Amino acid sequence: MVNKTFIALSLFYFLFFSLIGDYVIFMPKFFKQIGFSAAEIGIIFSMLPIARFITPFIYLKKPLTKLDYISALIVSTFASFLLLTQNFYLILAAFFLIGVSFSVVFPYIEAIAIEKLKEKYGKTRVYGSIGFMLFGIVFSYINGNLVWLFIILMILTNITALYFLRDTEIKKSSSSINFLKEWKFWLAVIFLQISFGGFYNFFTIYNLNHGIPKEYIGWLWAIGVTAEIAIFIFQHRFIKNFKPSFLLKISILLTSFRWFTLYLFPGNLIMVALSQLIHAFSFAIFHTSALLYISKHYTNKTLAQQFYAGIAYGMSAFLGSILSGVLYGENLFLYESIIVFFGFLIML
Repeated sequence: MVNKTFIALSLFYFLFFSLIGDYVIFMPKFFKQIGFSAAEIGIIFSMLPIARFITPFIYLKKPLTKLDYISALIVSTFASFLLLTQNFYLILAAFFLIGVSFSVVFPYIEAIAIEKLKEKYGKTRVYGSIGFMLFGIVFSYINGNLVWLFIILMILTNITALYFLRDTEIKKSSSSINFLKEWKFWLAVIFLQISFGGFYNFFTIYNLNHGIPKEYIGWLWAIGVTAEIAIFIFQHRFIKNFKPSFLLKISILLTSFRWFTLYLFPGNLIMVALSQLIHAFSFAIFHTSALLYISKHYTNKTLAQQFYAGIAYGMSAFLGSILSGVLYGENLFLYESIIVFFGFLIML
């Protein structure tokens, strides 16, 4: 049963993050081609993080049921077809509904993965990173819009997600979440993810402005993903030897050092490349440790995962994106380093 679950999880992560690759890499270009303004594209891409943040509040007083799970899969499937309309308001509605659906399905499957695999979670999650990277490489050579591919990937992802209905992990738990009990953890998550706003929004522009040739930028991104993949594969060999809280602190501190390196050595290709290796801790180790921490400290694990996704990749990502636009300049990564260092101090 564990082997079947491992295969199902690996396939789900591969398809889901290939889908995210389509969304992140190619959807902005498609929306521009059909005539949407930069402001309209920005509004469209704000729908997922907003939905991911709002949705968990629905489950504060009610348990997640199989009906909720199946409904989420159906809604996201039909919502994806709205992209074919090329109508701004229908596309806006589509991504909001997809965001709500993701907030139900993905945290639940993450909870199953971390409960069944524990420290070996990374061995299955790595297929998501591989899917994202391969999608970006392979389909960068294909011209035309990839909306139909997005729809097909959505259908395949949701079909794979149906496998987990067989699992007994869907419990009718209605226990709530006590944020104050683990307030240090939640604040650290917020500060870390806010600091990523400058990286995701301006890493490419920042390096181009400091003289790094554009043909090297893609490789710099690839170094980060490669480090992430490598650590997901091998982390089970050592992660069980440390408390999740310790690994969270180390990951946050190294992330602060990572942003400070970008500030100190702008345009230095070698130092920028070395800083990208820290992504193994900034994302892979931090993410796995956060899931283990949540699993240890909360009874309602699915709801805790929903709030983790909503707070980290919803609210914090949204705030980080806005703040990075305000702070952008020569000192951007100095500010980001200070922001995430506050998270480290809080965890002490």
